[in-house]
Amino acid sequence: MISKLNQFPSIHYLLEIHSAIELPHIVKKMIIQKTCDKFKNKIKEGKSVSLDELNNIIQENLLHALNPLKKVINATGIILHTGLGRAAYSNRMIQNFQLLDDAYVNLEFDLKSGKRGNRHQLLKPWFTALTDAETGILVNNNAAAVFLALNTFANKKEVILSRGQMVEIGGSFRIPEIIKKSGAVLKEIGTTNRTHLKDYEEAISEKTKLILWVHASNYEVKGFTKEVPLTELVALGKKHNIPVMADLGSGAFFDINHYGLSKEPLIKEIVQAGVDIITFSVDKLIGGPQGGIIVGLESMMKKIEKNNLLRILRPDKTQILLTLSAMQDFLSQEHVEVNNPLYRDLATPKETLKSRVENVISNIANPKLQLNCVESKGQIGSGAIPSEHIKSYAMTCSVKGLSAQKLAQKLRLNELPIVPRIENNVVFLDFLTIRETEILAIENFFKALVIAK
Repeated sequence: MISKLNQFPSIHYLLEIHSAIELPHIVKKMIIQKTCDKFKNKIKEGKSVSLDELNNIIQENLLHALNPLKKVINATGIILHTGLGRAAYSNRMIQNFQLLDDAYVNLEFDLKSGKRGNRHQLLKPWFTALTDAETGILVNNNAAAVFLALNTFANKKEVILSRGQMVEIGGSFRIPEIIKKSGAVLKEIGTTNRTHLKDYEEAISEKTKLILWVHASNYEVKGFTKEVPLTELVALGKKHNIPVMADLGSGAFFDINHYGLSKEPLIKEIVQAGVDIITFSVDKLIGGPQGGIIVGLESMMKKIEKNNLLRILRPDKTQILLTLSAMQDFLSQEHVEVNNPLYRDLATPKETLKSRVENVISNIANPKLQLNCVESKGQIGSGAIPSEHIKSYAMTCSVKGLSAQKLAQKLRLNELPIVPRIENNVVFLDFLTIRETEILAIENFFKALVIAK
């Protein structure tokens, strides 16, 4: 035990102890120094510290720095889990990514003319084909898409928005705050549960530059409610020569009610309603990488492309390539269910999930474990249709002498981390989001756990 500062091992000594971990010297030294500082503070408070504990924490911190991003098994039942990277990449996306392997690409280079090209032109044919919009552009994420569109068309001018659509999504992203940060001035109308067309009409002034409609995809108001249809807002906008913008949040190319979920507005439907500007995410119901898409009238898109902020928010070659790969999966409903992990999970028969759970329990078969196959409720996640659940099957797990929290931690700290969920102090491994190729790792974890105990 170390109880005095002069007993503390030197940084040089600790570097030698952990020399097997291959990190740059400057990074390793910084991590060891910071870890030691925390332990020295304990000694200053009159506490004693263990050299073994110090070395264990140093090793843990060094290994985390070496491999901060790990493959994990998502056993939460949440398909688009923000903490776990949202949409899983398809095989097509990974295969196409090989194009960048030790190679240059024509990101902003016109091969025909030999002159400077425009990265924003690369995906436009796909945006038009999949949404029926005149054109579109890709930016960093949907928050960036909303911000950029607001700044382009309503900087220092008024944006009309119903109070019932002032949503907040994960990470404290609030529509009113984004409007403010974009330079636009928010003009609230209506009430939380009811907004009428006359509210919009009466709010219009010479300062009004945009009518904003936000799809409340991450919450639901029931009962005495009223919302103005988009077609009526479009007609009002045309009457006063004011563009209408719709933020869909998730954005869907295909009907997801095919999977027993409530209908989400299709991007094509919003375009056909006559909306001028539409924003939506790439990494939600499209199942692609992080990104946001703006589609709409070509005249509007040209103004957005002239906004200097676009250079800050523009996508890089990886986002463009992976977004293209994701969109290529939407050739047909059948095609997307085979190639896109999100839709493959939604289309997997529930009896198949049940069979997988039962097989795992049968293969482990140890009286020291209490494993049960139960019906479960999964979710799409990331704010997409949060009030809807997806029927699934899960394995509930309990081990004598281990609390649910301790068992969940052991699962997370497995060599291949397994991330479960806890309900009513019970650990659930939901097979909606567990790949068939990951099942063996789960079986091996529980077999090893029994031996260790």
